[in-house]
Amino acid sequence: MRALAIARTDVRIHPVVGLHPHSARALAEERPALERLVSDGGFVAVGEIGLDFFRNNSPQEAQYEALRWQLELAAAHHLPVVIHSRDADEECYAVLEGWASRHGRYLGPDREIGMMHCYAGNTDLARRYVDLGFLISIPGPVTYANNTRGQQVAADVPLDRLLAETDCPYLTPVPWRGQRNEPAYVVQTIRAIAQIRGEREVDVALATARNAARLFGFEL
Repeated sequence: MRALAIARTDVRIHPVVGLHPHSARALAEERPALERLVSDGGFVAVGEIGLDFFRNNSPQEAQYEALRWQLELAAAHHLPVVIHSRDADEECYAVLEGWASRHGRYLGPDREIGMMHCYAGNTDLARRYVDLGFLISIPGPVTYANNTRGQQVAADVPLDRLLAETDCPYLTPVPWRGQRNEPAYVVQTIRAIAQIRGEREVDVALATARNAARLFGFEL
């Protein structure tokens, strides 16, 4: 797998593996390869997995099946999960709540069981995810002036439960909005979170980096 090969050449890269909800209809075909890849090691999480009821590129029942199976795969191999949820806030939460209630903090009491990738829900839902054992990941749109919901989440979630990301090549932050996103642009997301919270940029950068290292089990 290309991502794993690249990661083996650079200690700063930590790959994840999973079947995106857009491709959930291919679970039966992809299941043996996913089981083999996770069993062989080298990946730090299973993801991104979840539900996408905005595009519905795979039938919703197929998305549910793929999500539930991969959640169990992650728990069996003691890996965290990276969750994609779009236009499926309560549906995704219900699945994750049931799964978390069965497995608990299976990575230990001081380590989260997953992250909500490019979180776009409200503060109430974010807090419920934090209570389940998830980190909340803030993407580039937090820099958009009209994204008051995302900015409220960035303000209200405790700093030790936040991540920052780019979702390259999508969700490009200001001042590059409309252009192809780049990993380096995460600095703008960090700056926006710091400004919203009234905290120093360096403190937000260090905290979110430490949170990522804790979640994925690597050293900074």
